[in-house]
Amino acid sequence: MNRRGFIQSSAGIGVAVFSTIEYWNPLFGRQANAEQSQKRVLPIPKLMEPKSGESLELVMSAGQWEIEPGIKTPTIGFNGPYLGPTIRMQTGQNVELTYRNLLSESVAIHGHGLHVPGDADGGPQREIEPGESWSVDLSIKQEASTAWYHPHTHGKTGLQTYQGLAGLFIVEDENSKILSLPKSYGVDDIPLVIQDRTLDSRGRLLYEIEDAEDGMMAETVIVNGISNPVKPVPAGLVRLRILNGSNARYYNFRFSDNRAFYKIATDGGFLEEPVSIRELVMLPGERNEIVVDFSDGRAARLVSGPSVLARADFPRGERRDRDRQQGQRNDWEPGGLNDNFDIIDFIVDSSLPGSRLSLPRQMNNIDRPVIQGLPTRHFELYMEGGNRRRGFFGGGDSSSDMIMGINGRPMDMNVINERVTRGRWERWLIRSSDGSHPFHVHGCSFLVLSQDGQVVSPEDAGWKDTVRVDDSAEIVVQFNYEATENFPYMYHCHILEHEDRGMMGQFTVT
Repeated sequence: MNRRGFIQSSAGIGVAVFSTIEYWNPLFGRQANAEQSQKRVLPIPKLMEPKSGESLELVMSAGQWEIEPGIKTPTIGFNGPYLGPTIRMQTGQNVELTYRNLLSESVAIHGHGLHVPGDADGGPQREIEPGESWSVDLSIKQEASTAWYHPHTHGKTGLQTYQGLAGLFIVEDENSKILSLPKSYGVDDIPLVIQDRTLDSRGRLLYEIEDAEDGMMAETVIVNGISNPVKPVPAGLVRLRILNGSNARYYNFRFSDNRAFYKIATDGGFLEEPVSIRELVMLPGERNEIVVDFSDGRAARLVSGPSVLARADFPRGERRDRDRQQGQRNDWEPGGLNDNFDIIDFIVDSSLPGSRLSLPRQMNNIDRPVIQGLPTRHFELYMEGGNRRRGFFGGGDSSSDMIMGINGRPMDMNVINERVTRGRWERWLIRSSDGSHPFHVHGCSFLVLSQDGQVVSPEDAGWKDTVRVDDSAEIVVQFNYEATENFPYMYHCHILEHEDRGMMGQFTVT
């Protein structure tokens, strides 16, 4: 496949079938069998770049998509059968975005990572009925970052996201434009929406929860909607925008040849300087940007599995140490960190235009607030009981005896749990007595002070909106937009089945 053919085949995600390519892959050697040597090229979501005042429409509808080659799987998506386009916006823009629902059930769509008022946030109060639409005016006033959109329908977030409703936002600002970073979308600036899915014997998505404590974890990892992908990349620096779009699975990403790479951004923006790492743990809902150097021409495979670094011990904390000393089973261990997966193969194509620039030494200047004397809020995450739910798209036998919540109560749409003052810095202390949880806060980016009593590592010292809570996490946060009682913000666990079961609360900003 020549370069033009590759770019055409991978430019849009609305096409359900992608060509397989055959090549000699140095990862496998010259005797590669048919299964190894024939791979599908990674599909790249279509890029939409609205002008200020321009209206965009995202249409939710059902279709079929080949998660596995040759198998037509019923799915749902935005402007296509699975996932949705990437929307790139500029700080200072006003963009009118319309979500149109052609599905048979109501859906609420949340702009995860966008700093917007509560009435534009897309929480569960904003359900769009079948045949209806919701238009929202997005006023973009935040620094460059990678965000995403996904369902936030009360009690159905996990199922609807699993079926295919998700897509990326990219925010650019003046700083991101001048930094010497890879910027060619789909070529050396590559979106990777990483999820796990299971198909039943008829090729349908199987949404099966054996244990609600773990959430939905499937047997096959897919990237941008397909399994076992390959991505040709230029010989030079390549930027990967990684979203953990899985319902519940934690990943520990690294390259099979143990090469180092640079982390340059967290959920809400650039780190102050690039940080060299060899492993990257990601929770559901998190986004990270990394830069990999392919100038040596060597192929590389991104994998996920147990840590190979002596310093990495997952998870940390007093409860972990106590349980190990007492010989107890590690029920609190994050789901998926000990599972091995091949994620995606990268092969170098010297004909592709690339960047051989050096990474900038400084990328951001984060103004950190004074911590002493800040008002403090406390959040305790809990789970009680057990659950079993199984079947195609949630059908089949179901029981709901597992109770989840925050601060002693499960989510109640009629209750405002917290009231926050606009523009005031606060310290939030989140604790878990029942397992590891990714804790997400709407309408903001925050800074992590500590996790399990330890100072946050340099690669996580940037702006975040989702933080890992094993025993405890301490953050500082400020809200700059209004959220009313009719359209409050949410805070919740981003294991989607935990959110659906009640591990969520609501708060206003006034």
